[in-house]
Amino acid sequence: MHFTERLNKLIEDLGADTKTLAAFSGFDRSQLSRLRTGKLIPRPWSSTVEKLTTGLYLFSDNRNDLGPLCAIIGASADAPALEIREEIRNWLFAGTEEAPATPGHGRKSAGRPRKSQARMKFFAERLDAAMNLAEISSIRLSRQIHVDASLISRYRSGVRTPENNPGIVDRLSEILLNRIRRIGHMRELSELMRQPSEEIDSSSFSFWLFNQKELPDLSIPMAESLLASFDSFSDACGLKLPLPADTVPLEITDSDQSVYYGTEGLRKAVLRFLHAAAAENAGELLLYSDEDQDWLTSDPAFLLQWAGLMRVCVRNGTRIRIIHNIDRDLEEMNQAIKSWLPLYMSGMIESYYCKKQRDPRFIHTLFLRPGHACIESFRVKGTMQSIYHYHTAEPELQILTSGFEAIMQSAKPLLVIVPPQLYTGNADAAVIQKEITIASMPEELVKEFNHPLLTEAWQSSRAALLRQLENHILSECVPLASDEELFAGKVLTETIPGMDPLCYTPKQYAMHIGNIVKLSEEYPNYRFYVLPETPFPNMKMLITESIAQVIHAARPEFSFSFTHPLMCKAFLGYAETLMNQYQMDRSSLRHKLKGQFLQD
Repeated sequence: MHFTERLNKLIEDLGADTKTLAAFSGFDRSQLSRLRTGKLIPRPWSSTVEKLTTGLYLFSDNRNDLGPLCAIIGASADAPALEIREEIRNWLFAGTEEAPATPGHGRKSAGRPRKSQARMKFFAERLDAAMNLAEISSIRLSRQIHVDASLISRYRSGVRTPENNPGIVDRLSEILLNRIRRIGHMRELSELMRQPSEEIDSSSFSFWLFNQKELPDLSIPMAESLLASFDSFSDACGLKLPLPADTVPLEITDSDQSVYYGTEGLRKAVLRFLHAAAAENAGELLLYSDEDQDWLTSDPAFLLQWAGLMRVCVRNGTRIRIIHNIDRDLEEMNQAIKSWLPLYMSGMIESYYCKKQRDPRFIHTLFLRPGHACIESFRVKGTMQSIYHYHTAEPELQILTSGFEAIMQSAKPLLVIVPPQLYTGNADAAVIQKEITIASMPEELVKEFNHPLLTEAWQSSRAALLRQLENHILSECVPLASDEELFAGKVLTETIPGMDPLCYTPKQYAMHIGNIVKLSEEYPNYRFYVLPETPFPNMKMLITESIAQVIHAARPEFSFSFTHPLMCKAFLGYAETLMNQYQMDRSSLRHKLKGQFLQD
């Protein structure tokens, strides 16, 4: 048999199809079809064969069954992934003029495609290379750009990328390039960037460092930015908000004005509206607006006044229903959600989005306190001056309230606070957190810990895990403990509400890792990704195509769940980026885990 016949036989015997195998190989389907029809006969050491052997291996590995593949090519299923892929190559070209020589019999490494030393695909790699050239540590760099050193560490390891923050981008680029130039390493930088050193300036260096060509999907950094806001949130570290008495001048609160003009007018009307709601313990507020968020966020003094009054309302027991405009770009939606974050944490906010598309010709604002007041505007989009009516007459308020309820008929929850959700078992899911999950803990270790709350939590989470693995993939993305942490007694179990985390001994942690290896061997749908460190130390996330749940360690009683399709897509995109960066075939993963924790 020649190459084409062998390839088709292998694909057929494995039960693969062109579409699936092409995806695992990183091919276009047409390219794999050309290989299968004989229109393309690659050389043994070409990048095409590298991709093909990887795809064939990953197809079998993804099924958690390397046996059939290894039986065909004559390899051991326990062999390392690199060795099995090598045997696939040898088998495909056996008997041909270009058959690869067996190890130690004349094969030259020069025949392999050399890896490019200049082209770096990920921001983390480029940042690490630039910092090495600049001879600067994470601590020193963090002090110069005024961020925490742990954030630089996460940038450098690849679990985080710079948020959508031009300030950080500019400062990083300027400091690194100036140091590289000052210590005489421009020639090395020129080789990395493949650009003459005399042509390298701050703009070209920043473009190379942040790899803008490879970040076309802005939803992923937007999701990361929002997650960073959740991760850093704390009531204790929030801004000190002004008291209502200090918030609004009397000429605003005591006004009987019925019409307001422009952005400044809207702000005055809102302060009057919220001050009255706070002072009179309003039972409910209904809010909807198509306005750009600049009226709220562009003036820091007004934003503080607004936040102070809203905080008093929710503390008074005022329930707030807000319908967000989903036609905004993700950056604007991010800013809106960040502004509302402290209020969401109160549990008094019901957040929705309208399923109907926004009217491209008009902008509508409706801020209602049923039976008392309403700020209302309806204007042509693109007009410079807005007119805002302040209604207090009961007949008008009834009509406007009916209008809001009509919008609610086409609304769905955007962000809801619900108890932490276990794996649903009805969709593929990704979990990102800082500890290995209780669900993957072996029963003998649960018994050894001998804690009633741990046992109860393990039983429910373990059952949910097994239901999930029956028909859907579960991907766990977790950093592993270091020896220093283990032997210092600093490695804790996953947090359980109402219970302080327990501490692993090195032996107990090895028992848990051993069970993760066992799950990987027994369940094709179980995937484990080893992160170098946790991207968000104060949170854990459960992400599917239809829900993105965020649980904050500082407020475990609240769990945020996003259901908006675009937001879920952004969170899922972030998780997939993380998994793609740290993916490892099952055989290599098992060798790594066993070698690191299970040898003693």
